[in-house]
Amino acid sequence: MEIPYALEQRLAAIEAGMWRTGTVTGTSGTRVVVNVDNGSMTLPRLASYTPTVGDVVIIAARPGNWFVVGKTA
Repeated sequence: MEIPYALEQRLAAIEAGMWRTGTVTGTSGTRVVVNVDNGSMTLPRLASYTPTVGDVVIIAARPGNWFVVGKTA
């Protein structure tokens, strides 16, 4: 395997892992409770997003730094 191709594949895999989707199941103060991959997470959100139970949301996912960006249209 050529090094540029291997590097391109690895970077694509990292980028693919940066975004997740989940479903809002509740709120806790200014945080959003989201079901992600059959597990519940309480995450911060962008101030411009007002969560509603049942919303399918986009999550920026970086280890130790996940947050809800907003809901899908």
